Amino acid sequence: AFSPPMTSDRSARPVNSAFSRRTLDAAPLASAFEREGYLLFPRLLTRRATAQAQRAASRLLRRRHASVPSGWLLGLHQRNQPEPQRWVERIAADPAVARLVRALLGGSRPVLVSSQLFVKRAAGRADDEAAPSSGEVPWHQDGAAGGYSLAIWLPLDAIDPTGHNGGLAVLPRLHASGRLPSEPCEANAASFDRIQPEALAGHEATAVR
Repeated sequence: AFSPPMTSDRSARPVNSAFSRRTLDAAPLASAFEREGYLLFPRLLTRRATAQAQRAASRLLRRRHASVPSGWLLGLHQRNQPEPQRWVERIAADPAVARLVRALLGGSRPVLVSSQLFVKRAAGRADDEAAPSSGEVPWHQDGAAGGYSLAIWLPLDAIDPTGHNGGLAVLPRLHASGRLPSEPCEANAASFDRIQPEALAGHEATAVR
C-alpha cells in the first residue's frame, strides 16, 4: 500500500518491470482509475521477476517463526524484521511502478507504508498444511483509517479466470459512494470489516475478477 509522501534505497536495484514508457501513459491511467476505482494490468512484472518473488515468498513461509500465522504476513519490507524482504522494496522502488503510483496519487510523492504476503485461496480450501488459506475474504473497502492511499495487488500464482481459486475481485465505481456501512466479520480471522449486504445491492453483479 502506498500513501503520500516511496522510500528509496540506492542498494535496492529495481526489478525489470514489464511496464514501458509507451504503456505507462499517466494521464489516461489516472483518469480511468479515478472513474473506475481500479486498474488491471495483465502483467506488472516480467516472468523472471515474478519467479524471483515466488521463490522468496515460499522461502519466507517455510522459515517463519512458529508463532507467526502462515496465512497473512505483515510488514515484509520493514527493517526491524528479522529478515527484511528486499524483493518487496525492489518492486516498490521500480521506476515504472513509482511513475504509476505517483500519477494515481495526483503527483504526490508516494511512500511505502505497508507490505503483506497473503495466502488467499478459494473459500473453504485449506489443503496445504505449510500455508493454509486465510479464509474467505468478505467485500470490504481498503483505507478505513482515512486519507488518500492505494494498494497494488500482485498475484504470485496463476489466477483462474473464473476467480474461484482465490483471485481478487473488485466492484467498479463503488468507491464513488464513499465509505460504506460495514460490520465485523466473525468468520474471518483476518481483520476485515464486511460491507453490509444492503450497501452492496445491485453492485455484486458488476464484479470484475
